[in-house]
This record gives sequence, structure tokens and C-alpha cells, in this order.
Amino acid sequence: MYDQTDRGDRQATEYVGGFWIIEAPDQEKALAWAEQASAALGSRIEVRALQDVPE
Repeated sequence: MYDQTDRGDRQATEYVGGFWIIEAPDQEKALAWAEQASAALGSRIEVRALQDVPE
């Protein structure tokens, strides 16, 4: 029998990850953006370069 209260929803204490892709002129600006985002989320953020822009 199916229990209507068991919907498989995530608990509020569980973390659902994700990612952002931003365009920044240099690593210093990307890190400054990440610092603000980290403070807004209240958690750590990992910064990775995806690719260099061709000249």
C-alpha cells in the first residue's frame, strides 16, 4: 500500500549541489565574485577555470 505522506521529498537538512558558470576578466575578479557568493550562501565555493578565451 502507498503511504501518501511518503513522497520521497528531500529533507530541509539535505544539501542539493549545483554550479554556476560566470565570465570574469581574470582570476582575481572571479575570486572576488566567489567570495561574495560564498558569504550569501553561507558555505564554501570552489573556483575552477573552464577555458581560456582565445586572443
